[in-house]
Amino acid sequence: MSQITISQEMFIKIEQIAQQFNLSVNELLENISQGQLAVIDSDKLEDLIDLQDAIEAENNPENKERVSWESIKQNLEMK
Repeated sequence: MSQITISQEMFIKIEQIAQQFNLSVNELLENISQGQLAVIDSDKLEDLIDLQDAIEAENNPENKERVSWESIKQNLEMK
């Protein structure tokens, strides 16, 4: 087994994340290494959520009206 050295401040932050998942630090790291938990950049996560919202809106049967790109550009130029 390999050992790593991290600062006390970093360990506390990792411990807080583990607690959020109700895991020990060891369990958290094991889950990440086994692909059961993923680490994702918050900006990429926000983009993914936006995409999911757009797909849901597109598939909503009550959302029948479409707005053309030209109309959007015109509205943006007016402001």
